[in-house]
Amino acid sequence: MPGHIGARIGATSAVLLAVIFVAVLTLPLAVALAVSLFVAAIGTLVLRASILGPIRIVTDVARRTAKGTPHQRIASRPPGEMGELTDAVNEMVQNQDRHIAAASADHNRMLAALNSSADAVIALNQEGIVAFVNASAGRLLSQRKGDLIGKPFAWILPDVQVIEALHSTSRDQDPQILVTERPNKRFLQVIVTPIVDGGEWTSLIVLHDVTEVRRVEQVRRDFVANVSHELRTPLAALNSVIETLRAGAIEDRLTASDFLSRADGELQRLVVIVEELLQLSRIESGELALAFDDVEVDELISSAVDRLRPAVDRQGLTITTHVAPTTPRLKADRELLERALVNLIQNSVKYTPRGGSIEVLARVDDGVVTLAVHDTGEGIDAVDLPRVFERFYKTDRARRAGGTGLGLAIVKHTAEAHGGSVQAESELGRGSTFSLSIPLTTA
Repeated sequence: MPGHIGARIGATSAVLLAVIFVAVLTLPLAVALAVSLFVAAIGTLVLRASILGPIRIVTDVARRTAKGTPHQRIASRPPGEMGELTDAVNEMVQNQDRHIAAASADHNRMLAALNSSADAVIALNQEGIVAFVNASAGRLLSQRKGDLIGKPFAWILPDVQVIEALHSTSRDQDPQILVTERPNKRFLQVIVTPIVDGGEWTSLIVLHDVTEVRRVEQVRRDFVANVSHELRTPLAALNSVIETLRAGAIEDRLTASDFLSRADGELQRLVVIVEELLQLSRIESGELALAFDDVEVDELISSAVDRLRPAVDRQGLTITTHVAPTTPRLKADRELLERALVNLIQNSVKYTPRGGSIEVLARVDDGVVTLAVHDTGEGIDAVDLPRVFERFYKTDRARRAGGTGLGLAIVKHTAEAHGGSVQAESELGRGSTFSLSIPLTTA
């Protein structure tokens, strides 16, 4: 390029000198001087237009490119070295455009991934101000995304432990994980991660609702504790019987017979607990394959009542049945459904005082068959009613009467396995009604 510019300057200078020489030879001195100055000015303008103009254009485009402004290319290509410089600048601009487009695509993919995350994601700047939130964060915090941007994180989640974790991450550049309890017994897992070379973003916070996980863990702990308790009681009784017999009671025939009878009762209780646990486990896990068949509802009810007739008579109770004439056959697992109905009737027998009554009925409404057991027992407190179908949950009356606390849970899971549901209605001193509903479209 220097050679080309030098040649252009040399040619222009030669022309100017020739014009001035002619003017000096042919014109008076003053006029010649004026002509020379005029020609020199014109030559300067021509020189600026032909050389400095393209340089200024290239310089302007280079500066714009350095600032990151895309799509700034030189439209006209001058000849020679200046044209080569123009090509180089245009190539630089094109490469920058490609890099900007790739970076923009990566940025958009990252934002799409963050926005589609089921967990709440919040990005903070160096001052702890929210710079980004995804849709899940808005839902979890019951706030609009726009209302969260620009707010201090301490205002959004005013938790001392979380704020301390945020400061620790900012100071040590180490991730922090903790669980915090929110109002209404909600638990949030908070993960604070430092962002290196993230520009405005310096910290990323992920919030995960672990309320259900905590609930399941608590159910598991309660389950283990309840199973241990339920097994410990009959085992302790069996151990006591054996110790007594070993101590010499076995020598007395009547005493030995009484203790063996007690041992048999405790052993049967253990068998019932284990069987109900296994049955409940199989139903919950889906391992129990249901044997669907056509079930006559009136025969099902009669069979269940007959199985408990001796217990009803011993308690001095009366039991009646009523099946609506329009009740169709059910498509269900006969054995499992009868077991559930037996559990409901057994529950009423256990908590209905002598002289009371039990009614077992069936009706059909809107394609759903409902089996209901109503009793005139002591009823259930409203506080306990929502939890009666939970495993091992026992009201005060249940603790007095004994039992495993699994019967109603089995009823619930049996109904759900058939695509149905359960319901409990009760009032203290006015009896209870337990219902099991199954849609006719099952199976």
